[in-house]
Amino acid sequence: MAISSIAILGGDLRQCHTAEYLNNSGCQAACFHTLNFPCSPGVSHADSLPDALSGADVVLAPTPLTKDGVHLFQADSEQAPCLLSEVWDALSSDQIFAVYSLSSDIAQLLKEKGCQIVQLSQLPVFARENALLTAEGLLSEIIRYTPFSLSSARVLLLGYGCCGSAISSLLHPLCRSIYVLEQEPEKRELAEKKGVCPIQEEDFSTVLPRCNIVVNTIPAFVLEPEEIRKLPGSCHIFDIASAPFGFSEDITEKFLLPYFRLPGLPGRFSPVSSGQMIGKIVERITDYVL
Repeated sequence: MAISSIAILGGDLRQCHTAEYLNNSGCQAACFHTLNFPCSPGVSHADSLPDALSGADVVLAPTPLTKDGVHLFQADSEQAPCLLSEVWDALSSDQIFAVYSLSSDIAQLLKEKGCQIVQLSQLPVFARENALLTAEGLLSEIIRYTPFSLSSARVLLLGYGCCGSAISSLLHPLCRSIYVLEQEPEKRELAEKKGVCPIQEEDFSTVLPRCNIVVNTIPAFVLEPEEIRKLPGSCHIFDIASAPFGFSEDITEKFLLPYFRLPGLPGRFSPVSSGQMIGKIVERITDYVL
């Protein structure tokens, strides 16, 4: 059966447009700690977490779920922070919890409560669409922050998953050359077929000193300090990975390299498209679960 009621928690403008989409699809949407956005009349704003969750078939968490590991992510700084532990305590066993991704320990906690979990990041259709929106937002930020033409730029891409593939497809016609560091042989082969040059560690001494841009998509430190030192001082690093990211925040201080950590690009550059996409996927998936 279709969703009849959904609670939408925290987040940025994506959550607001998700609420509007689901409301227009005939679902009752109750928001808690979302932005003060002029949503359509059918979208309500709950005064408390229990009020928002009461009677909800689905609970939609923000993307990212949290920024500090303790509180729910909410772009509205005027609202009092909401502890994640309060969310876990308030969920009931008959609810579906939809979230971008969830740690294994929290997933186990919710399963023990009897909650059903939908992790959007594990759905291929969401990963593809989200990657396209991420790539568009990244291109805007690269143009904004780099003082040189992309036509003269050599780009090193760390990782060739959904986001890496979408980014390379968007940048390839614009840049002088794109290198990719990827461990999986199948992905390296796919990148090469699309005109991207796969490299390995033995290529670092040749490739790194020539790079103008590094784009990281891997939530782990891939380049060692001695490898980062090989990058020219004019190289701009753009990190779109989730925590723990690909570089430490003090990389500019340590290595004098421009560094930009860019989480949540779809929410900043394409909140309408991103919110509607989330609404459609939540609607589609839960139709099979409820």
